[in-house]
Amino acid sequence: MKYEIIKEKEKNDKQDKVKSLVEQPKWILDEVALSQSTIAQIDEMIAYINNRDKLLHEWEFNRFLKMGTGLSINFFGPPGTGKSITAEAIANQLDITLIRVNYGELESSLVGGTSENLSKVFQQAEETKSLLFFDEADAVLSRRISNLSQAADHGVNSAKSMLLHLLDKFDGIIIFATNLFKNYDEAFLRRILFNIEFQPPDYEMRLQLWTFHLSESVPRKISYERLAEISHGLCGGDIRNISMKLGLKLLTGKGSSVNEILAQEEIERYKATKDLHKNSSPKPELSSVENTSNQQSNSHNKENTYHAN
Repeated sequence: MKYEIIKEKEKNDKQDKVKSLVEQPKWILDEVALSQSTIAQIDEMIAYINNRDKLLHEWEFNRFLKMGTGLSINFFGPPGTGKSITAEAIANQLDITLIRVNYGELESSLVGGTSENLSKVFQQAEETKSLLFFDEADAVLSRRISNLSQAADHGVNSAKSMLLHLLDKFDGIIIFATNLFKNYDEAFLRRILFNIEFQPPDYEMRLQLWTFHLSESVPRKISYERLAEISHGLCGGDIRNISMKLGLKLLTGKGSSVNEILAQEEIERYKATKDLHKNSSPKPELSSVENTSNQQSNSHNKENTYHAN
């Protein structure tokens, strides 16, 4: 009996999470530093949304879009390049609410629970006319497990199959974001119309980022142009964090204004921390697909060696 109570509580908790997902977007596109190629693709995407009736009915695209007429978009690129806030800014531009989803929060130990939670999220997105945003989407869009060794593997594949079904029927807007685009299952890729790359910021983008994050009201003896020059290799999330650290330096009396020495010290310290994390991170394990491919390759090489001898 106690086991059933715990399971019922988990189910109720998951349902409560789904109900509280809708949020009002705060970011606007002018606040996000993006490359010209990314901006051009976003413009096409918004044009599709604003002219969907013309595409579907006047131009008769509905002849081959028999089920859902929703729009699936994928943002991919390194961490800190603005994928999440761009999704929010697009919702703001379209004057709609946002449902932000992390797949881990929808996973359930109940049989069929994850698929049920996915269905509820899609249903709520359609009922509230919200943009549906899946962060770290590789967790759910990755290749399906081919060698099913335990019940959990069946549950994962079942959830992925449910997501494919939901995408086919969905009439809204969904954005996926990932740092690991290469892990996507091809079945999901076929359902995504826009794959938009978010690149590390160039000089002009870094200039925009510093101007936005370090406002004119902050005491400063270094130009935005110089900050953009000495921060090569940093992304928007990095510059946000460094700006906060520089502000705290001034508040704690470690400087009266942001100058080049102070900025350079924080930038180098931040880069060193990132390098330390990068070098200490374990190498990702090969997927079952990659393992199978490697095994076949090794077997083939052994055969060639045998015949050569």
